[in-house]
Amino acid sequence: MAFNFVPVRFSAEKFDGGLVQYESHDQLNSLRVELEGTHVVSRTRGGIACIPLVDDADSPGTMTTFPSREYRRLTMRLVQEAMLRLVLEWGYKLRKRVPPTFVSRLPGKDLLTPIVRSRRHDDLRSLHVFPQWVLDSRAVGPSNRPGIVIGLKTRYEIDLTVAELIERGLSVEGLYVLAEDSAIETSPWMDRYASRRNVGAVNHIDGADLVLRDAPGIGRVPAAEAWLESRRETFATVMTTLAGADGAQITKELEQATFDLLGAFGRYDKTIEIAGRLARRGPLSIARDLSVSLEPPVGSSNDRARTVDWKLYDEPVFQFDQSGDKTHRSADRGLDEYGPFDVEFFAKKKPQIAVVTPRAHKGIVENFVTKFLHGVQGESVYSQGFVRKYHLGGYEVDIQAFDGDATDAGAYREACMAALRAGEVDLALVITSEAQVHLNGDDSPYLVAKSTFMGQGVPVQDVRIETARLSKLAYPLNSIALACYAKLGGVPFVIAAPRPLAQELVIGIGSAHVKSSRLSDAERIVGITTVFSADGNYLLSNTSREADYDDYPQELLRSLTECIDDIKRRNAWQRGDELRLVFHVFKPLKDIEANAVKELVESLTRQYAKVEFAFVHISTEHEWVMFDRASSGVANQRTRGQGKGYYVPNRGVAVPVGTSDMLLAVSGPRDLKSALHGAPKPLLLQLHRQSTFKDMEYLSRQVFRFTSMSWRTMYPSSRPVTILYSDLIADLLGHLRHVRNWNADAVATALRSSRWFL
Repeated sequence: MAFNFVPVRFSAEKFDGGLVQYESHDQLNSLRVELEGTHVVSRTRGGIACIPLVDDADSPGTMTTFPSREYRRLTMRLVQEAMLRLVLEWGYKLRKRVPPTFVSRLPGKDLLTPIVRSRRHDDLRSLHVFPQWVLDSRAVGPSNRPGIVIGLKTRYEIDLTVAELIERGLSVEGLYVLAEDSAIETSPWMDRYASRRNVGAVNHIDGADLVLRDAPGIGRVPAAEAWLESRRETFATVMTTLAGADGAQITKELEQATFDLLGAFGRYDKTIEIAGRLARRGPLSIARDLSVSLEPPVGSSNDRARTVDWKLYDEPVFQFDQSGDKTHRSADRGLDEYGPFDVEFFAKKKPQIAVVTPRAHKGIVENFVTKFLHGVQGESVYSQGFVRKYHLGGYEVDIQAFDGDATDAGAYREACMAALRAGEVDLALVITSEAQVHLNGDDSPYLVAKSTFMGQGVPVQDVRIETARLSKLAYPLNSIALACYAKLGGVPFVIAAPRPLAQELVIGIGSAHVKSSRLSDAERIVGITTVFSADGNYLLSNTSREADYDDYPQELLRSLTECIDDIKRRNAWQRGDELRLVFHVFKPLKDIEANAVKELVESLTRQYAKVEFAFVHISTEHEWVMFDRASSGVANQRTRGQGKGYYVPNRGVAVPVGTSDMLLAVSGPRDLKSALHGAPKPLLLQLHRQSTFKDMEYLSRQVFRFTSMSWRTMYPSSRPVTILYSDLIADLLGHLRHVRNWNADAVATALRSSRWFL
């Protein structure tokens, strides 16, 4: 097992510098400006450390000796500043200072250049795909040593102005554009593109100007002073316009070139390359009388003394009855063989299903609903259909077809009301389309239909007409049926996991950013609380309303009070029981937040023998990548003889990072969407220091089981359902806020037992 991590070795165990008492952030910034070039200035425990870089530099404050082991974060800040100086010494400009981030535009680095060199399209030379690097210092890595994480991605750039693209026949209406932001203070170290900001989408062209919408700052900008935002889809549109008939082939070749850079083997190779360049530089001075030597990336050599301890977790076993006699390694096959977990006590054996669709799609929708109910004949997947697979006793279907197009929210509302007036409804299937994806609030048929039905306690499954038209429906229908059963209040399966001695609950806290448009101010909504028992059985749906980010600690405490009281009654907890609460959170908890939760739960549970807590931050916002040098992947013809997922670790590989962090692979070679899929990111699990339950292996195994627990699809998820479900709750409730007459109380009452958010 190898990593994009370069360990460092210090030349001394301590270093000297000045320590100034901390007074304010302005004071800290003032010292940084005053001492730039001669000192590294950093906030540390005890005050502000001013570490000299040169021999004759006088340090303000009290002269202090800093042991590097005790001040590891300060020491690694010195390493990061040294990396920054080195990047500038190499001649690069920075997109970000912290961590040092730069684009390699040297000759031969543009992935597009060799592809277009032989083609007669001069304008394509104004399009670029460059590597973008990040050198981020870490106090501890997989080898339990400090070092540098080497991050890599591609950066797409379009040099032609919008005016030049318009001259070449590109339609720019609806595309977002960049312009120079005069408010950004330029600096000699700054990348020339770093001062450009997204200013809005082109509404229409007025002479030489672009008139913008979704533009918080300016309403118009000269086309000659604007550039298109270089998102991949926009970049592909520009390339196709400029390349004409060659566009498809160029796109295909660029996809391969990008994979060669960002696929697992390519990233490993580039990590070795830049690590070698760093090492050849020799010891790197990071402070006066202190330097670091850079070693090969962890796992890149066969030296057993430098290998990393790691484990491969077994895939979970799914359980289909309360006694535990009916189990299977595959959730799908287990459902086919045994039926759902709650088959004996599921209440809605004959569901009343309403189908809402534009009349223009009625024939296609009728065919789709028939396959949904009775299965796809001739397919091994979903041959039984919804009725037989979930052991239902029957069904009733009412199709409400309405006149109007797929973006007519008013027509959708009337059809939903007609379905509700026609009789009892247990589940609604609403046919939507890709044409309405960009709509919000009362303009969104999807949200209006959700609001109308859910406000009356009816869960909704939306199905895009593009999905209903697919010739191969078995796989999408299989996932839709799973979600529908859960929305009806059913429990399809649970995880067969060892039962702990303590009464254990796992609670997810997720979030969503809700925007009316891309550049509008976002509402950050927090979804609380998704609760699971230790075996993965879903005990409660959302037990709180959604909360604004600023209000979420109070809402979390209120929600936990209700939740614990409810489960205490349900599980008949006794005074002598031990209680363990595991929180999966979307962001690192501040100490004040962790303490608030601890105080509340302790006050609620003083009658129990013992209460333990674990706060686990689950993140993909990091630069870590793992490589399995022994993995040949899954056989595939598109990867030049290598298997799909070459050098990609299997699902379930877990690697400790220090004592409180863990890297967990949740996408293995078989989980990659295509042969040219880039190296998947592992989950980074971080245990908060206020936690009283600290068994990271136990907690990471639990997270891994929950990635297989989703009732939204038959496939493992890249996130545990504790976080996934909470994010879905926050996102949907956040958007429903902006639909008139939305009845938020229905979530906590009529929909309490439904997984309405799937």
